[in-house]
Amino acid sequence: MKTIKDMLVKMREELVKEIARRSRATTEAGVQDIGDILDSVSEERTRELDMILTDREKRKLQQIDDAIDRIDENLYGLCDECGVKIPKARLKVLPFAKFCVECQEKMERDEKYTREEPEEGIKKVPMGEVEE
Repeated sequence: MKTIKDMLVKMREELVKEIARRSRATTEAGVQDIGDILDSVSEERTRELDMILTDREKRKLQQIDDAIDRIDENLYGLCDECGVKIPKARLKVLPFAKFCVECQEKMERDEKYTREEPEEGIKKVPMGEVEE
């Protein structure tokens, strides 16, 4: 477990550096003189993309922190859902995995179906038709 924890700590450090770098770059880009409208739109789009990437990196950082906590609690490598051992091959590819493949797939399927269901009481009426 020591080598896995060391690897996770290193991943965490690199991610923190990357988040800080992106934050500085976004801040500095906002200070620069803005040229024509196309330059302005392009710079704004770049800042938006940087913020999205930073949010993803922050989520990944949280996952890494959770994995380090699970190592400290001797729960690393066990599926949070069913308690079965997560295969080493999966942990090698995704060292902060919390779920075995089967549980992860089930959760993703359930999430997909939950997202697609309309709220109760709301009817979908095709455009151009009037509900009576």
